[in-house]
Amino acid sequence: MIEWFGDNLWAPWLALALGLLLLEAITLDLLFLMLAVGAGAATTVALAGGEPWLQVIVGCATALLMLGAVRPVALKHLKKGPEDQLTNIDRMAGMEARPLEAITADSGLAEVDGDTWTARTSGDSRIEPGMSAVVESVDGATLYLRATREIEWDENRPDTLGPDSPRPEGA
Repeated sequence: MIEWFGDNLWAPWLALALGLLLLEAITLDLLFLMLAVGAGAATTVALAGGEPWLQVIVGCATALLMLGAVRPVALKHLKKGPEDQLTNIDRMAGMEARPLEAITADSGLAEVDGDTWTARTSGDSRIEPGMSAVVESVDGATLYLRATREIEWDENRPDTLGPDSPRPEGA
């Protein structure tokens, strides 16, 4: 088995490159991608029959070059927007939420902009379905809501009744 690795040093380099690409897919930071390119360069040298010390030098030099020269330029182009630009989640603070079930500090669901979210109140309050609520903050996939004041219109108040409306007793 060890003899096979000695004859096929490209295989561990390729496995390393694939593992680094998998990590890059998880982190999306371009760091592991640059290291994977270095491992790919070492794989190429190994397939061309280069000595092990040359594979290591080419792999390390390529990875360092990618990290120092390519990654900063790539990150600059990926993050072209202004630094104070809000993401979709950051924009949600202040948006109106529609409670789908009773929302407490421990449980609840609410709809914001057509999407259903796990919702909580930030204090001991309770928000019932039908009440108005506003998003205070977002933590992961959980919205923290606060109830908003509603005007309760009393249909039986004398000053809101039309001339032909029946008047309540004492009005």
